Amino acid sequence: MGDVHGPRAVGRVAPVPPLLPGDPGDGHGEDAHDPDDVGYTPPLPPEDRLWRHPSEVASDRAVPAAAPPRPGIDRRTAGLMLVSGIAGATLVVGAVAALGGFDERVVERQVASQTSVLDGIEDGVADVAHRTAPSVAALLVHRGEEQTPASAVAWRPDGYLVTDGPSVTGADEIDVVLHGGEAAIARLVGIDEVTGIAVLQVDIELDAPELAREADPVAVGSLAVAVGASPDGGWDLTVSSGVVAAVGKRLESGDGATHHGMILVDKAFAPGTAGGALVDQRGGIVGIISGASASSGGARFGVATPIDLAGHVADQLVEHGRAEHVWLGLRGTDLDVDEAMGMGLSGGALVEATDDGPARRAGIEPGDVVVSIDGDPTPTMSALIAVLRRHMPGDVVVLEVHRDGEPREVQVTLARKG
Repeated sequence: MGDVHGPRAVGRVAPVPPLLPGDPGDGHGEDAHDPDDVGYTPPLPPEDRLWRHPSEVASDRAVPAAAPPRPGIDRRTAGLMLVSGIAGATLVVGAVAALGGFDERVVERQVASQTSVLDGIEDGVADVAHRTAPSVAALLVHRGEEQTPASAVAWRPDGYLVTDGPSVTGADEIDVVLHGGEAAIARLVGIDEVTGIAVLQVDIELDAPELAREADPVAVGSLAVAVGASPDGGWDLTVSSGVVAAVGKRLESGDGATHHGMILVDKAFAPGTAGGALVDQRGGIVGIISGASASSGGARFGVATPIDLAGHVADQLVEHGRAEHVWLGLRGTDLDVDEAMGMGLSGGALVEATDDGPARRAGIEPGDVVVSIDGDPTPTMSALIAVLRRHMPGDVVVLEVHRDGEPREVQVTLARKG
């Protein structure tokens, strides 16, 4: 709409009758029009109106001749005109679109869509974090004069928590603050140096998450939310989120330990979240956050132990105070990409059996390629070791191997690792 005080366009479709002296609104009464009033339209000249007041029409004035009729248009011509008009309009619209005439609207829709997606992700992260929070505890680890924050996850209702082993190793005392504000001094139940998992116990009933045992398999590219807690001022939620960058990775930690089957997230986790929960988009706990980190090409990655491995070890620590590990008697390397493609495989571990080990006794030969254990894929040697770490001594497993281009199955009884 233009300026209300500017000139007004005068149309022919709604003529206004002239105001005669004495008529309401003739400029002299209470209904007089102010030319600056919004909505006021001055009358058209008589020659431009479709009708005239009798006072404006002279009796001897000639009536103008009617306009000659337009030439007739047959149906065929009218149809061609209609089709041509539609085609022309289509070409114009297409040309405008091709030249970027609609870019602004398209960009607006794209930005709105992207903003909506980002808002949805942020809302999802917040929802997952707050649903997980009651199961996460804040730790303050005392070593002499040093105090280090860490986190832990409620594992069983009877007071057991699982956490990152190196974060509590050598502790003189471990203070625990729960989500509800309850505080206690934890007892260190045990640490498994092989996997870096530790278990603590407090004399408080815990809110143990059922989803920790029901999480979906971790997929590269999926959302990962790191949920920890800080003991500053009591209990304070610590959250960071990223995307799963890799699974089944082999990592060397600073203390010389080798970790297998680890989850890597594309962002380093916030300080103090070690021992906390790595959660998927539906709220399932998929890993226990490690205090270690990985780097590649200048980028740093957060690291977590898969929950099935962490849980397997935690259950043993609760029951026995220590975790047992198995021995298969294999050494090997990853099958390279060209070799795998040549064999029609997506990966595998090229192995050799050690003397007098379970694998040698079961019939594994040098050059065999192990592609799965009990149906769990082993595309790398690290993945093979990670699968074995979820088993107990005495378990009987079936190895799927490729030998001379032919698949076969080998049954092996796992021994106790000395």
